Amino acid sequence: MLSSSNVLRLPGIFMDYRRRAEVVRSMPIRMWIESSSFCNLACPMCPNSRMPADRKGLMDVDLFRKIVDEARDFASDVNLHHRGEPFMNPALFDMIAYARGAGLNARFHSNGSLMNEERAGRLLDAGPDLVSFSVDGFEKASYERIRVNARFETTVENIVRLVEMRRRRGLKKPYVVVEKIRFRSPDPAENRDRVRALWRRFLDAGVNEVIEKEEYTWAEESAPEAARQRRFAVCTFPWYAMVICADGTVTPCPQDFWAAMNMGNLSRQSIREVWNGEAYRRLRRDFRTDINRLALCRKCDRLHRRTVAGVPFQYMITFLVDQLVGYNRMRKWLGTSERNV
Repeated sequence: MLSSSNVLRLPGIFMDYRRRAEVVRSMPIRMWIESSSFCNLACPMCPNSRMPADRKGLMDVDLFRKIVDEARDFASDVNLHHRGEPFMNPALFDMIAYARGAGLNARFHSNGSLMNEERAGRLLDAGPDLVSFSVDGFEKASYERIRVNARFETTVENIVRLVEMRRRRGLKKPYVVVEKIRFRSPDPAENRDRVRALWRRFLDAGVNEVIEKEEYTWAEESAPEAARQRRFAVCTFPWYAMVICADGTVTPCPQDFWAAMNMGNLSRQSIREVWNGEAYRRLRRDFRTDINRLALCRKCDRLHRRTVAGVPFQYMITFLVDQLVGYNRMRKWLGTSERNV
C-alpha cells in the first residue's frame, strides 16, 4: 500500500502531470523491474516469441539490488515482471526477499506453468505481497491454443497447490489473483458451465480474486495506426512510473515491448539521473507540444479511450483501485497483524 508520504505526494504528481511538466518534482512511485525477458511459452498475442535470443536475458542480482537501494526512499512497489516469465530467473526469490527487506511491496505476474511444489514453497518463504497468474482459457482446448507449450491441468494444479500451501502454513501472503483475458474474438468452443466451474474451483481453493481483463494491442512500430478519434489522452506513466528491462534499459511504459523509447540505462546511471534526464524531459515535452513525434504512443489504443479529468480512464481506475482500494482489500484480508503491505 502507498505509504503516508507517498499519498501526500499524489497531488503534486497529478499537478505535474496536468501541467505536462518536463521536470517532475517527485520520483517514480511505481517500478517495473524485469526479472526475466525469457519465456517458456509462445503465446500468439505476445511479441516475446518474436524476440531474438540475443535480446533476451535475466536481470543480474547486483543490478537489481542497486535499483532497489535507490528506489527504497521513494517507490511504493516493484513489479518483478515485464516481457518474460519471472520463474525463469533462479534469483527471483532472492529478489522478492530483498525488495521486501527494503520496505517495498513486491509483486509479479506469471503464466504459472513453471511453479512446481518446490518453487511454490520458496515463493511463500520469500513473501511477495501479490502474485497474479494468466489463465487465458478456462478449458483445456481454449487455454492450450493461447498458452502454447503449457499444459492446462498443470497450470491449474500449480495455482491451486500454491493457495493450499499458503493455507496450510497459516499465511495470508501473497494475495493471489487469476486473470483471464476477454478476447475481442472469444473462443466459441468454451462451455459456460465449465468456465464457471473452474472460476468457482479457484475461489474455493483460496484464490483471492478471479478477474477478466480486456485484450489490448502492443504499441509496436508494426502496429496499425489507431483510428482517428475525437480524443487523445496523455499517458500518465512518464510522470509517476518507470520500467526497467533486464539489462538495465529504462523505458517509460510497459506497452513499449521493444524498449524503442530508451530513456537511459541503470547499469551506468542512477534513477535520479534518468528520471529527469534529457530523454524523459523530451518525452514529456512532446506529449505537450508534438504528440505525432511519438510513433509508438500515438498507436497505443489505451490513449484513445475515454478520460476522467484529462487522465486516461483505464489508467486512472487501475491506479486508484490498485493503489488505494486493492491494497486496502489486501490489508483487510491480511488482518491487523500484517504490516508493510
